[in-house]
Amino acid sequence: MKKSIISILFSLLFSTTLLSQIQYSDETKKYIEYNDAVIVLKNSLLIDGKGGTPKSKQTIIIKNGKIEWLGDDSKANIPNGANTIDLNGKAIMPGLVMLHEHMYISASSKESRYPNLRQLPVSFPKMYLASGATTIRTCGSIEPYSDIRIKKDIDLGLFPGPFMELTAPYIEGKHSYFPQMKENKTPEEAAAFVNYWADQGFTSFKAYIGVDKPTLKAAIDAAHKRKLKITGHLDMVTYEEAAELGIDNLEHGFMVCTDFVDDKKENENPASGKAYESMGTIDVKSESVKRRIQFLIDKKVGVTSSLAVFEGATTMQPKPNEDVLNAMSPDTRDYYLKNFAAIKSAKTPWDYDKAFANNAKMEKMFYDMGGLLTVGTDPTGNGGTLAGYGTWRAIELLVEVDGFTPLEAIKIATLNGATALGFEKTIGTIEIGKSADLLIIDGDPSKNISDIRKVQLVFKSGVAFNSKKLFESVKGKVGFN
Repeated sequence: MKKSIISILFSLLFSTTLLSQIQYSDETKKYIEYNDAVIVLKNSLLIDGKGGTPKSKQTIIIKNGKIEWLGDDSKANIPNGANTIDLNGKAIMPGLVMLHEHMYISASSKESRYPNLRQLPVSFPKMYLASGATTIRTCGSIEPYSDIRIKKDIDLGLFPGPFMELTAPYIEGKHSYFPQMKENKTPEEAAAFVNYWADQGFTSFKAYIGVDKPTLKAAIDAAHKRKLKITGHLDMVTYEEAAELGIDNLEHGFMVCTDFVDDKKENENPASGKAYESMGTIDVKSESVKRRIQFLIDKKVGVTSSLAVFEGATTMQPKPNEDVLNAMSPDTRDYYLKNFAAIKSAKTPWDYDKAFANNAKMEKMFYDMGGLLTVGTDPTGNGGTLAGYGTWRAIELLVEVDGFTPLEAIKIATLNGATALGFEKTIGTIEIGKSADLLIIDGDPSKNISDIRKVQLVFKSGVAFNSKKLFESVKGKVGFN
């Protein structure tokens, strides 16, 4: 089958030769601090992304966007003419690889019977890159041609942003909660849907809550026939059923898992809130839980954590972050603050906080038992989980709630993400020959995970972007564009 122009462009853009020849626009140049053929970063604390002990007084030599050499400062052979930067002990870690990202945000829907999702093609790419996310998977599109254009403009250097793995529009079933999602009435429709969007250049797929088993099976088979992967935010289909059908990944940790709903009927959505209710009462140490987790691992099904968006529905959610509020447009801020107040005082028939805690325990069990756990932002929910700021929070919560060490959380957010995408040979860790996707941090996130918020420079294929300038450029605008 003929490759689409977008697919061919995507493949070409990953070659070092073409990357070194990108002609950045004046708009993108505003945020670039360094763009030299050879850059030397010396006197750094190196966190390689593999989970090992960080090393001090390390040098990295970057040539044409790739890591050419790394090692002790005392052993470095600095090339003539290289731009040498003394980091004075600041940390270097791999660029983040985040797997549940969107180009849209939840917005007010008070005058509509439908949930409102607002595409943000200008602010969100900048914010992802500013936070250190050098590669993202969009994990569901509501404006697919907009996502294609955003990716193209970033790849051509016209606009700053991360490398984007494009997930197609959501694969829904016969009924859709969101008006932007096509309702696939038959398995044949779902297969045709997958093939159409694969032809447009999308490289992954996501099944959604209204998909039944026959529809999901058809979508999985169609994606795999194209050698593409498919994930799912499921409800009608259980995790165990999806794994048996061959799904590659599952979203939101175990928070939306319906395997433990007592009266769950095959190919039917359980009553609203039943998944949360079951997660709140489950015994996470039970053999039933361990067996299902092991089944996912045996089937090589990955799981993506998205704790930040679910924290926003707990009674223990932290007070609104000032940087987040200052980034928002006035209507976006009002929407979020109203939701925040409502959630704080809300009463539900189930214990959502306990469900959140049990989900965290199961994510840790999945990882400890050998499962591939990744992490994503999911900038939806109550409106307070933004690209960038929510990205940091999702990683912090891996430590604060799941109980991972900072080094484990960094590995989940770098190497594990790259592995899930099949890019572990080129990104995800700091190694000779890999792309120079690096973060310069004025702190030590291997000891204090919140130091990931102290990103100063984001190297994307050897080109260094100023994090502060990127964030400042969208201040007060998130929600407008």
